[in-house]
Amino acid sequence: MKTRKSMYVLLTVGLAVGVLSCKPAAPVSESVAGQVADATMNNIMLITDAGDTLNISTMDTDPAKVPGVLVNDAVEIFYSKEKVGDNEILKADSLTITAHSPFFYIAGTWLEPNPINAAEMQGVTLEQGGTASSVGMATLLFQKWTFDGKELTLTSQSIGNKQTFEVIDTLVVEKLDADSLILSKAGDVVWRFGRKK
Repeated sequence: MKTRKSMYVLLTVGLAVGVLSCKPAAPVSESVAGQVADATMNNIMLITDAGDTLNISTMDTDPAKVPGVLVNDAVEIFYSKEKVGDNEILKADSLTITAHSPFFYIAGTWLEPNPINAAEMQGVTLEQGGTASSVGMATLLFQKWTFDGKELTLTSQSIGNKQTFEVIDTLVVEKLDADSLILSKAGDVVWRFGRKK
């Protein structure tokens, strides 16, 4: 009788172990560091520190763990591999921005004292979407901007003498940080901006 009970217990334990061992293993999370080459709502294209290009899915991820990124952000991404049909996709589990892209710093309102009246401020507001607007300048109306990491291109309308014409200025970014933006053209500094607080 005791032997039969022992066999029953062993059989039950063996069956439980067998069922548990058939469970699929949880995906193993790996990490990779690199620079964002492109980003959409559902995907990040990453140039890794080793020089490889990876596409990592951000679809259905937790925004608290996988925040939005900008092109040229330096990031570390923890990801798992998922089988979808015949393909294997990389899916982000968490993401940390290790260094912000210059694009992070350049959007905002940049001001300098008006050279004609130092009590007034003038400048430009650069919106994240690429539109621009003038601050304290009635004859130079900024409209849009682009930035490639080295040069800032500002498109504006110049108004004066009963004429309006489009101006496209390509300016070298000499300095860019959280508080300062210095722009030059042909080697001469043309704007020394401070960020509006």
